[in-house]
Amino acid sequence: MALISAAETRPDGYDGLAPFYDQFTAAYAYEPWIAAIEGRAKSLGLSGKRALDLGCGTGNSTLPLIARGYSVVGCDISERMVEQARRKVPDLASSFFVADMRELPPLGEFDLVLCIDDGINHLLSDSELEDAFAGVARALAPGGVFAFDVNSLLTFRTSFAETFVSEGDGRLFCWRGAGSAEFQPGEMASASLDVFAERDDGLWERHTTQTIERHHPRQAITAALEQSGLGCCAILGQHRGARLEDAADENRHIKLLYFAKRLH
Repeated sequence: MALISAAETRPDGYDGLAPFYDQFTAAYAYEPWIAAIEGRAKSLGLSGKRALDLGCGTGNSTLPLIARGYSVVGCDISERMVEQARRKVPDLASSFFVADMRELPPLGEFDLVLCIDDGINHLLSDSELEDAFAGVARALAPGGVFAFDVNSLLTFRTSFAETFVSEGDGRLFCWRGAGSAEFQPGEMASASLDVFAERDDGLWERHTTQTIERHHPRQAITAALEQSGLGCCAILGQHRGARLEDAADENRHIKLLYFAKRLH
């Protein structure tokens, strides 16, 4: 890395990360992840093929749904992430749009509502949880299933307390967690991701993304679901590689995966 251009060093959220997100998450097992989620959702009564992908990002979670025959609508708060998703499936570009899950507009009814990859952890209060869940309740068709993940205490005590670097294909990624191994339930944690990208002229640009996430204890999630007219049907533990287990353990699994349905 001979020279670094400071052309873009300000924190700019996921908009700045959008062009590099797929490379940063290249090891994520989206296809088996979606397959496992769909399988459990079917065991809970999922039967239709209309899906809403909340926090769809660049469409990595949306594409496996489309491949499985779902009619999918995807939304994300980041305009540039949505632009990346539209480029992947130009024939369905109009199915992706910018929206805040805390203020979800009327979209019709869906048999499956999905929100994975930490989307719920970006909601920083119980009231934001309730606002998002209320929008999901309005969007769920009778008998529909809502599936979402949250980062566990294990993840906040490890990934959000560590620094690591990866590189490849003209990119250098540096993740710096600001948390600690003593992270407690319900607390917030922050991290920054610096992306150093080589330009055509040989210079390097630095793109910085800062994120804040909140750990949501199980009782807070189930209470917010019930307040929004949803009932929790199942909670699974998730290991790396999208391996799911029935006994969810905050200290052993990297994520907890929740399934919910409308109460009435």
